[in-house]
Order: sequence, then C-alpha cells, then structure tokens
Amino acid sequence: MRAASVGLYSTSLMTVNREQARDALATLLEVFAGPNYSGALRDGDLTTRLERCTGWVKAEASEAASLIESCVPHGKPMLAQAQQRLAVLESLKMLQEVAVNHFGPLDDPS
Repeated sequence: MRAASVGLYSTSLMTVNREQARDALATLLEVFAGPNYSGALRDGDLTTRLERCTGWVKAEASEAASLIESCVPHGKPMLAQAQQRLAVLESLKMLQEVAVNHFGPLDDPS
C-alpha cells in the first residue's frame, strides 16, 4: 500500500503540498476501488484513472441490474457493492476538485 509514501501528519502542524495531495488521492482510489480495478488504475493522470474506474464500476452496476432482471440471486449484492463504489468515486472526484482549486493541477504537465 502507498500509505507509507504519503506519510503521517500531525493535525496541529499539517501542511500538504500538491504532490502529497495527489498521492493521497491516488492511494484512496486504489484502496476503495479494490484489486478488481487495478487495470483501470495503471496508466494516466488521476482524472483519467478516476473516470476509467467509474466507467468500469458503472458497467458492473449495469451487469448487476441485468442479473437482477434475470432473477439471479447474487445480482442484488453485486449492485449494492457497485453503488457503494460509485458513491466513493464521486466523493474522490469532489476531493480532487477541492485539491485542484487549492493547489492547481495535481499532475505534472510532462
């Protein structure tokens, strides 16, 4: 896990720079997306990875809805899990927007 690279900060002396914010968001994305989405997290900037992961989770939710229509028992838990992941991804997008508003672009333009 990349949490060690982000570091632990005292709340009384907490100063975060652009790179730390980017690394923290990337770590959260990895943790909440889970190992099934590691392919979505391999390449690209943070925005691209978030969008790619969101697309994959939406496809999973669509598949789960189809399973529910076909009366497959594991469709409901699958849909609930996809909905939870989508909620987390939306929260991460919001955190990213806050970080970008504070620091400017998080990823290097190179």
